[in-house]
Amino acid sequence: MTRRRKILIGIITAVVALGIVRLIPNRDFNVDIESLKHYCQSNGYSDKYCILVDFSKPQGINRFAIYSFEDNKVIAKSLCAQGRGRENNIFCRKFSNEIGSNYSSLGHYRVGKLRKMSRPLLWFFNEGYQVHGLDASNSNAFERAILIHNGNACFETYPLPCIPASQGCFTVSTAMMKKIAEIKKITNKPILLYAYR
Repeated sequence: MTRRRKILIGIITAVVALGIVRLIPNRDFNVDIESLKHYCQSNGYSDKYCILVDFSKPQGINRFAIYSFEDNKVIAKSLCAQGRGRENNIFCRKFSNEIGSNYSSLGHYRVGKLRKMSRPLLWFFNEGYQVHGLDASNSNAFERAILIHNGNACFETYPLPCIPASQGCFTVSTAMMKKIAEIKKITNKPILLYAYR
């Protein structure tokens, strides 16, 4: 089999697999909201909103969400990329806190300031929200320059032409970035992000 044919078969297989993922029911975010609310109240975080990232959901399913404690429901959802690791595996399911690993990390984060990216890859995403890891599993997040930032211009048309992989950042839709900006304006306390699987 020629190299060109192998590549074509690989692309077709990936497109079919990613299309099947889109058919999986998008279940609710499975997390203990009362525990998160207590964590926020005990540690000085917003008691209005928190951000959930459910990495147990496959790529192609909305797994990044803003949860309203007041309304007791998810008020916005987005796709979210996962760190592809050093081996550049776009279907990576590993997690790491190691500097230079390019993997995503799990745990509690404080959402920080919006800042310009030092080396933006493309013009349509050149800034993102800093995140500060609060657990042993994500304590290097700030040093690793992990951000919440938007993906490519076609992010919401996944599976093609978007490849939802990052170097550990929470890559989300442009609409989600606007929603985060909106909730940050109406709360005077830092917002908690909780990434889990």
